[in-house]
Amino acid sequence: MFVMYAGAFRGENDPAVSCGSREVWLRKLGHILYEIHRRFLWQAFAIYIVVSVIAYHVSAYIAVTRNLPGWFVDVSMLLLIIGLPIVLTTAAVQEGIPAPGRSDPSLRVDVDEGAGSPRRGSRRRLGTARIFTWRNAIMGGVAAFTLWAIIAAGWLVLAEQLVTDIERNTKDAAAVDGEK
Repeated sequence: MFVMYAGAFRGENDPAVSCGSREVWLRKLGHILYEIHRRFLWQAFAIYIVVSVIAYHVSAYIAVTRNLPGWFVDVSMLLLIIGLPIVLTTAAVQEGIPAPGRSDPSLRVDVDEGAGSPRRGSRRRLGTARIFTWRNAIMGGVAAFTLWAIIAAGWLVLAEQLVTDIERNTKDAAAVDGEK
């Protein structure tokens, strides 16, 4: 009985699941894999993972050496996790990673033939292609980790001052209790 149930679960004896729908599904999966390869998503993913591991280790080293709370490392990991779909979306929209000879159009300076002066990105892009550029992705990552560094520096400055104030208040309270 289990064999029949398992076979029905896989769709072998189910008339609703025909061989043709499996072929369509496999064709769609093949098309998705082809697009991933064509758009260099796997390269963007691999590069992002390598850079993320390095960034994570650097943030963990800074957190340990500067006695930062454990949640600082968690915040850096959260920023890296948030950045992954942004980088992959950028790679999909821009159709790959800029390589020598194939640059991001938003970074290119083109000459307007009428005025003779250079202008940035003369080719007008619409929708997601304007938002998901490599420049925006990189600047977003730099901004996120700069904010993380500012918060860490603020924590170092304020935490030291807070500890000093607590120690002073504890000594003052002990002195007052000693006088009674």
